Amino acid sequence: MKTHPGNYLALALAVLTFGLSVPQLAQAAIWVTNGPMTAARRDHTATLLPNGKLLVAGGYGNSGFTNGAEVFDPATGKWMATSSLKTARELHTATLLPNGKVLVAGGEGRNSPYFLSSAELYDPAAGTWTNTGVLSHGRYGHTATLLPGGKVLVAGGDMVGNSSELYDPATGAWTPAGTLNTARYNHTATLLPDGKVLVAGGDAVGNSSELYDPVAGTWTATGSLTTARFGHTATLLPNGQVLVAGGTTDGRNPLSSTELYDPATKTWTATTNPLNTARQYHTATLLPNGQVLVAGGMDNIFTNSVELYDQATGKWTTTNSMITARSDHTATLLPNGKVLITGGDGITGYFAGTESYDSAIGTNTAAGTLNTARYYHTATLLPNGNVLVAGGYNVFAGSYLSSAELYNPGGGTWMATNSLNTARDIHTATLLPNGQVLVAGGQNGGGQLSGVELYDPVTGTWLLTNSMNTARGNHTATLLPNGKVLVAGGYNAGNSAELYDPATGKWTPTGPLNVARYAHTATLLPNGKVLVAAGFGSSFTNSAELYDPATGAWTTTGSLNTARYYHTATLLPNGKVLVAGGQNLSGYLASAELYDPATGTWTTINPLNTGRVWHTATLLPNGKVLAIAGYNNSGYLNSAELYDPASGTWTTTGSLATPREYHKTVLLPDGRDLITGGFGSIGATNSTELYNVGLGFSVSWQPQIVALTSRLNLGGNLVITGFQFRGIAEGSGGNSMDSSADYPLVQLRRLDNEQTVFLLTTNWSTNSFASSAVWNFPPGYALATVFVNGIQSTSSVVNISVPVPTTATLTGPQKLTNGFHFAFANSAGALFGVLTTTNLALPLTSWTALGGVTEISPGQFQFTDPQATNGGQRFYRAFAP
Repeated sequence: MKTHPGNYLALALAVLTFGLSVPQLAQAAIWVTNGPMTAARRDHTATLLPNGKLLVAGGYGNSGFTNGAEVFDPATGKWMATSSLKTARELHTATLLPNGKVLVAGGEGRNSPYFLSSAELYDPAAGTWTNTGVLSHGRYGHTATLLPGGKVLVAGGDMVGNSSELYDPATGAWTPAGTLNTARYNHTATLLPDGKVLVAGGDAVGNSSELYDPVAGTWTATGSLTTARFGHTATLLPNGQVLVAGGTTDGRNPLSSTELYDPATKTWTATTNPLNTARQYHTATLLPNGQVLVAGGMDNIFTNSVELYDQATGKWTTTNSMITARSDHTATLLPNGKVLITGGDGITGYFAGTESYDSAIGTNTAAGTLNTARYYHTATLLPNGNVLVAGGYNVFAGSYLSSAELYNPGGGTWMATNSLNTARDIHTATLLPNGQVLVAGGQNGGGQLSGVELYDPVTGTWLLTNSMNTARGNHTATLLPNGKVLVAGGYNAGNSAELYDPATGKWTPTGPLNVARYAHTATLLPNGKVLVAAGFGSSFTNSAELYDPATGAWTTTGSLNTARYYHTATLLPNGKVLVAGGQNLSGYLASAELYDPATGTWTTINPLNTGRVWHTATLLPNGKVLAIAGYNNSGYLNSAELYDPASGTWTTTGSLATPREYHKTVLLPDGRDLITGGFGSIGATNSTELYNVGLGFSVSWQPQIVALTSRLNLGGNLVITGFQFRGIAEGSGGNSMDSSADYPLVQLRRLDNEQTVFLLTTNWSTNSFASSAVWNFPPGYALATVFVNGIQSTSSVVNISVPVPTTATLTGPQKLTNGFHFAFANSAGALFGVLTTTNLALPLTSWTALGGVTEISPGQFQFTDPQATNGGQRFYRAFAP
């Protein structure tokens, strides 16, 4: 077992005898089973919602036509039922509108008339369906395409001939859109880069295709397909051409032929290479790297075969097969770059099962060298996008470091900045709401430090501020929602905790920890409390406790299943906390567990592939957690692995070039993870590397943010402007199997505790996005990221602030079985605590603090006093902590 970090010489001598770890193979493209839907179905629709979830609606199941609907959350890998459609239907269409609602139109139903003219809207905020304007013709097997102006073009369909019509979200009404030259159904419709819509093939129409011009409102014949087909797919490629694949001419014999439409020449050309497997009623999805993933369908029987089309070579290549053979399913590209397959028809009947394809192959590349080799330093992303590295230790130089430097991701360069006033390591660095960085404590040759200083990115200088009440190192520092910084525990600090107020520059003691500890973790939870977990006090501990900023008190919560220290703790998008690795008396740990704030309990999950301590863990933009490097019995590690919350599995990914421990990582605005410094077989290292998730997209395909709202008051709307918010390609909006993702999804991610949320929208277009009210998110600096077709923009930093609360007036007391419930209105996002007493004459310092003030909707708050009864008076005072 290795010694405490203060004993550097012994540490260095102990580890030099170990060799390097063995490099691991990079992750390969795989299929993973996800949780099943609540109901089996085929010929349903799947729509990616602005909140990052997937809405599945209708279809045909074991009981016939269904009106059931459900939502998939990629953060949990689980499905949850939502409100049912007003009308059961299959072979309908579903289209995400610019206002964030989903339009479902037409389809086939169980009652006469079987061809439906009804349409309805799904509101993701409320989770409800409402009827909207009725189509002029009942239809199924039609297509629906969102036009650049925001209207929806519905074209063709069985039993309606060659009619088309337009839906206007502003009025909820349908109007005629002209007559197609050929009546068709089971065709495809693709929005081209020039705004026109290409309709191709269809049942009983031969090989014709035609164009709809939204400006003129007319249909015009265009070049004929080389092969007549229906039940095929059409995919807009990044080069502007349309790839049509498979299908059938007679409904019985599937096709392997594929062809390309060139909008410039209005001609179709057969591709040199056909599909490896003939298929119909399959899916085709444009991946972030520009390849097209074709999955499943019918050949002579249901197939699970999968292949990829590469537009650069024009070749089809077989890839890993799906777990389940199926047709009439859906495929949706999620913001994390995975393709989610849902439902369908198979040999055993209709499926509720789902699975996802992950093509990401993570890689590491060099990122230049630090000016000074170091470990036990800090690394902080600044509001300007640069990274500040400060302090640390260099064992062979025999010195604690005061030097600091900046990394510029744009140029990939390191540049020295002014040095700390005091050399230190195992300190903390916290980005404050004013943009300054608070560095606190640590140790140097004189022992633990109480000194504190502030880095100003504007001037590049360090300013001394008031010292902590207690000297400490290896502690934690957490920015609270009220803007104060909670420092807890630490080496030689016992169980003390204190608060830093940036407004006054003063430190104030707060409630002590129940258990003295250092080398623990502290995680700000979505409910505003702070979870402190494990660490070392008198021995390794598995205890955990919660700090409530409203009361200033610590309460014990469920204990971890395994005592550990120098582990990592990561807040997941689903609100749970992942703890992984570390060390205890049994050695280096591979075990991992999840904390659920709702139950206050820990659950053991699949272990790391490699036991490790002194590693780092980073939540990546795709929702996975990257655990990287560290140390175990094999020596210094360069291995890395990914935890996927949806599947609960760890997968090996690209290895570092340099094995290391005691390093630091920072997620950059461009989505790469910056690994800095550390300690290895040659001592402190100045090497840095960048981990790339590996989706393989071209920079020219990325959505670009030009401007956004910052400062953003909670309760306000985030407005982002830029370009390519409609995507570079994949504008198909055809039959029920098509599931476009060529529209913007916007994620907020807090810089220091990984809390993430996808924002609902009130309006989006090709160059703008306006969110609904932002609330229930911790103030401070956050990254705003636009995702389109699974491709993320370079993030912009937004400063989220809390509005000044107004005087709170408690209203509507409600008697509960245990206690009284109270509600009040105030500024959205404001923070509140509550004091109560039975004696109004007592000073406020003698009142009892209540926790649990909750904002249930923007500006609407509530709390419960479980001790209140009908007998005797009790008085309450709401306050902003």
